[in-house]
Amino acid sequence: MAGNFWQSSHYLQWVLDKQDLMKERQKDLKFLTEEEYWKCNSAALYFMQQVIATATVYFKRFYARYSLKSIDPVLMAPTCVFLASKVEEFGVVSNTRLISAATSVLKTRFSYAFPKEFPFRMNHILECEFYLLELMDCCLIVYHPYSPLLQYVQDMGQEDMLLPLAWRIVNDTYRTDLCLLYPPFMIALVIDFFQNVLKD
Repeated sequence: MAGNFWQSSHYLQWVLDKQDLMKERQKDLKFLTEEEYWKCNSAALYFMQQVIATATVYFKRFYARYSLKSIDPVLMAPTCVFLASKVEEFGVVSNTRLISAATSVLKTRFSYAFPKEFPFRMNHILECEFYLLELMDCCLIVYHPYSPLLQYVQDMGQEDMLLPLAWRIVNDTYRTDLCLLYPPFMIALVIDFFQNVLKD
């Protein structure tokens, strides 16, 4: 992990402006409501949370620049998980596990739209990975709010009481554009503030 957020590609290239993000998303929002858009993007596979968070950021980065029609999100989602598992040193996910997890998500959450098996194979995911890397200009390091949040909670000396709720709130922020709009330490600080307000 790179040491300085302010000199990282995450900060220099991927903290976006809300107006630009919405302008790019207008094409997709003609066909989906904002709520439907987020439901489509929130299906998660069963992996370590850091991998899911990184994959979610990759997915959002791609569709912040391109329409949902450019590459099928059903193909892009497992591609992001596949790339994130390598970047986060989770280990390469086996082809069989990745395809079966994608099939499982389609069958359980989107069976109304995809009555059959996962329509793509591993060669499609590998090809899509190159498009994803090209769009992101190989900027693969993603800073997450987890570390700063842990530090804030530890500084307050209330890890046992505050950390479980704070962690769930961080996970929920990945359903929004916050990871594209604000630095992770700021997201962690706001979450820390909210949970202290809720506690009192």
